[in-house]
Amino acid sequence: MKLTRSDSGQALTLVAELWYAEAPDLDDPALLSALREVSAEAEAQHGSFTVPHPVPAPEAPPSETEAGLPPLVTAVVAGSPLGHDGKTLPDVSQTWSWPEAEAAVAGCRASVLVTEMLVEGRSPTERVTALGRVVEALIGATAPAAIHWGHSMCVSDPSAFGAGDVDGVINVRMYTDAHDAQALAMDTLGLHVFDLPDVQCHFRDREPGEIAELLFATGVYLFEAGDVIEDGNTISGTDGEGRYPCHREASLLDPGRLVIDVDLGDPYAAGQRDRAVSSG
Repeated sequence: MKLTRSDSGQALTLVAELWYAEAPDLDDPALLSALREVSAEAEAQHGSFTVPHPVPAPEAPPSETEAGLPPLVTAVVAGSPLGHDGKTLPDVSQTWSWPEAEAAVAGCRASVLVTEMLVEGRSPTERVTALGRVVEALIGATAPAAIHWGHSMCVSDPSAFGAGDVDGVINVRMYTDAHDAQALAMDTLGLHVFDLPDVQCHFRDREPGEIAELLFATGVYLFEAGDVIEDGNTISGTDGEGRYPCHREASLLDPGRLVIDVDLGDPYAAGQRDRAVSSG
C-alpha cells in the first residue's frame, strides 16, 4: 500500500465489532445474564443491550468537572448484514500480530457492534476498560471468531483478549513509500479516538519490528499519561539506547490528523525535516 495524505475527519467513539460464522441469538437470556455480571443494571430491548457502568465512589471529593457525570454506557447491537450499504468483511491488511486473522475472518457472515455512549469527562483507561469488560463477557457467551477495531484498522484474536487491553484499540500500521522504494512509513492508529496524537516514523534501513515496538510503546505511554510529549522533546529507544527528537506535524497517512513524528536521524530518517534544536 502507498503513502497517502488526507484531511478526512476523525471518529471519536470507540467501537469493537465481533464477527461470527453465524449470528448469535441476542434474545438468549443467558447473554443478558452474562452482561449483568458486568453491570447489574444491564438491560435488553428488542435484541440489543445497554450496559451502564456505575461511576466509582471517589477516594477524594470529586472535582467540579467530575461531579454529576452520568454513568458511561456500552451499547450492544446486531451489525448490518454483509452487502447492505456496502458492508464488507474486515480488512486484515494492517493486522500484523495475528497471522490467522485472514482465515478467521473469511468464514464470518454476521457481526455484533459494541460501542460506547456518554463518554464526556471519562479517561481513555475508563473508556477502554468499560467497553472491554462488555467485549470480554460477549466473548465468553458467544465465542466470536474475530474482533474488528475499525478505528485502528486491526483485527484481533478473541482468545487473547482481556478487559483493559489496548492491543487492537491501538494498532501499528506499515506502508511502503511510493516515491522511495527503500523507505517505509509506520504509525499508530487509534489514539485519535481519545483526542490524543498518534505517533509516526518515516525511515529506511531499520528493522520494522523494532520501529513497531518503539511506536507502540510510545502510543501506550501517551494513552496512559496523556498528551505530554511536547514539540522538540526526545524519546529513547525501547532498549534504552538512542534519543530521537519528536515534532508535531500533519500525518503522512490517512486519516489526516496531527501526529508526533519520530526522527531517527541520519542515515535512517526518510523524507524532509526542518531539524530545529530539540529539548529533552
